[in-house]
Amino acid sequence: MSEEATIRRDARDRAVDAICEARNGQAFVGALLDAWQQNAPLSPADAGLAAELAIGTIRRLITCEHIAASFYRGRWAGLRDRLQVVLAMAVYQLCWLDRVPDHAAIDQGVRQAKKMGVGATKIANAVLRQVQKHRGEVTARTAEFDARRTLLLDSQRQVEFSTNVFPDPEKKLLLYFQTAYGIPPWLVERWNRKFKRAGCTQVCEATIRRPSLTLRPNTLKTTAAELLARLTLREIDARLSDDGASVLLPTTASVADVPEIGEGLCQPQDITSQKTLRNAGLKPGMFVIDYCAGVGTKSTQAAELMNNEGLVIATDIDERKLERLGDAAASHGISTIKTCAIDAVSAEIASARRSLDVILIDAPCLNTGVLAKRPEARYRAGQQALNEIAEIQAGILDTCASLADPATRIVYATCSLEDEENRAQVNAFVDRHPDWSPSNDELTQPDGECDGGYWAILEKSP
Repeated sequence: MSEEATIRRDARDRAVDAICEARNGQAFVGALLDAWQQNAPLSPADAGLAAELAIGTIRRLITCEHIAASFYRGRWAGLRDRLQVVLAMAVYQLCWLDRVPDHAAIDQGVRQAKKMGVGATKIANAVLRQVQKHRGEVTARTAEFDARRTLLLDSQRQVEFSTNVFPDPEKKLLLYFQTAYGIPPWLVERWNRKFKRAGCTQVCEATIRRPSLTLRPNTLKTTAAELLARLTLREIDARLSDDGASVLLPTTASVADVPEIGEGLCQPQDITSQKTLRNAGLKPGMFVIDYCAGVGTKSTQAAELMNNEGLVIATDIDERKLERLGDAAASHGISTIKTCAIDAVSAEIASARRSLDVILIDAPCLNTGVLAKRPEARYRAGQQALNEIAEIQAGILDTCASLADPATRIVYATCSLEDEENRAQVNAFVDRHPDWSPSNDELTQPDGECDGGYWAILEKSP
């Protein structure tokens, strides 16, 4: 066997390993693949193949498993977990990837199943050949389609099967949302109850779109129109967002295509995320704490909105994330950001010897508004996880309230759609701290242009 064939087999095995570890939501496929690539590198082409297979399959795992199960004559739940993943990944290749020949997807799926015994080999061969037999060609999305037979690949493409593979949405709507879009039952039930059928359809559709790159121009150096002109000169099919404040790139574009990011002319940031600080009333000279700063995307946005005048202190429980912020601030021409350990925030506030204007809390959350970008999060979502994260959010809010001066405003944000993390969390905070009240808030449902998320402004009562 050639070295090339061995490597490509390793790429598929690595993808299956990553999916198996991430299918409960406790790990991220990208992080796993990056770590394994450092320890046991594949060729660039095969590392890319492993990433495409793992990330694509994990995003639509429930749908891929459902399709495979539709052509399996036995009890799907009785199959080994790894065999379920092998079959799901092969379905992903057969339906989504036109660059992978059918024979390669089937042969490699059977080969991977063979490691689990003769029975698994026969199952894989039979199931995958039935999928191939009944699957039609990839076509452009149409407004009218037979929901029972049509697999919606993304916002632009679909595949029609020659037999029913999904439940009738007129009879089993929630089960249709679950299987056709790959959303766990717990989330489907909540979204349908909250947003009704049309809203739930919109949210589910957003989860299957290929994430596009949104650029926030660094207003200290350029404008959205100027940034768009630069990208257009390089024949990148970019466009302005509806509000004219951001530049949207096609789903085929990546960070590597935009050297302006490294030059500090722009920053990748979704429109919904940007709205949080655009509604916070930031002005030059203010003193801001970015309490859950991460890598500092909102820290740099705050400094830019303040015209690089004032002070932004960025902190995070994971100090390693802050290490990148210094380089980003320097490339953006920002001199007003200072990082510190989270247990040193009080001392930094005291040493500033000035009134604290705004505390930004970009809170950890279930990420249910950004499942297109963080597909694994859907498998972590559940009542226990929701209760745990809501408790963490409440603790962060209480801590920040203790840091506030009389005129300080708290800006609270999540990228979640769940009420317990959003308005209910804000209301509970006000119940615990009756001297605070919300002055404004907004929930955004994800759509074709932006992610889902929530923000609220909290102020002390006069």
